[in-house]
Amino acid sequence: MKLNNIFTSHMVFAKGLPIRIYGEGSGVVQIRFAGHQKTITSHKQKWLIEFPPMEYGGPYSMEVIFEEETVVLEDIYIGEVILFAGQSNVQFKMEESNTPTEQYQSNHKLRLYSTDRIEKTDYFTARDGWVVCEKEQVAHWSALAYLAGNEISRKKDIDVGVIACYQGASVIESWVPKGTFENRNIHIPLEKKHPDHFAQWNGDGVLYTHSLSQVVPFSLSAVVWYQGESDTSEEEGRVYSDQLAALIGVWRRDFDCENLPFVVVQIADYRDRSDAGWALIQKAQIDVQTKMPWVKTVVSADVCETNDIHPPTKTKLAQRISSVILDPMTRQS
Repeated sequence: MKLNNIFTSHMVFAKGLPIRIYGEGSGVVQIRFAGHQKTITSHKQKWLIEFPPMEYGGPYSMEVIFEEETVVLEDIYIGEVILFAGQSNVQFKMEESNTPTEQYQSNHKLRLYSTDRIEKTDYFTARDGWVVCEKEQVAHWSALAYLAGNEISRKKDIDVGVIACYQGASVIESWVPKGTFENRNIHIPLEKKHPDHFAQWNGDGVLYTHSLSQVVPFSLSAVVWYQGESDTSEEEGRVYSDQLAALIGVWRRDFDCENLPFVVVQIADYRDRSDAGWALIQKAQIDVQTKMPWVKTVVSADVCETNDIHPPTKTKLAQRISSVILDPMTRQS
């Protein structure tokens, strides 16, 4: 028996939501956490133990007792947990941004967990577990995850865990279970899709299976979704709003949270792509907030450069993202 990779020292659980601890294997597992103790016998390949929601606080320790092994995890906090997902503009690192390095800060209330990517090129991997933010490593963080997470942590004086789950040049179809769009009649033939669909990680359901599944069903405070540049054929633009709504519904189901807040970042204006497909994606990202509850779109066009598909200015956009996450109207009931 073993724990999922996301359960390590320094982790953050989401305030006010069920605390789910899970892993693989058959046998007996006992978990002691924050004065609670639960034991289950697993007869299946996967197991899960759930503890009641808690308020902000910590540090806590956790003891996980398997039949022949005891695992002790330390420095655990209850705070906000935000999943940053999508493609290259959320993958975009601090060292690639124009944020001066003198503004990089250590923040021991900010922690990062990184899912493993198919490319296997990131500085952080799942093997690192939850990483406490030290300024010497800030250059390797997702710029938006660091800047938004740091602002939320400092404004509320709470612990914030950010989960990085992204892949540059990824298409939305790869982030939902295979057949999701075809079953909803919102599937586009390959010859009418953006060329990025030919990348190795862009098969139907590939990133959903490889990347997102690594962190399901960890309780989340919110999701930040920044994707769309790779779906900008005109045909895709016409159905993207429905595809995005389908993704939100599937992820809410999988994370077992029907009111899970989604912050959708609208792709920025790009001088070399001012065509109908690009504009349709931008419109779809605005429209989705009117189609589903607990969804808020953040506009990026007026705070980002237009001569680069990866705008290096990320600070103002991160501030907008953090403001939406902190808004009580965005929070779960």
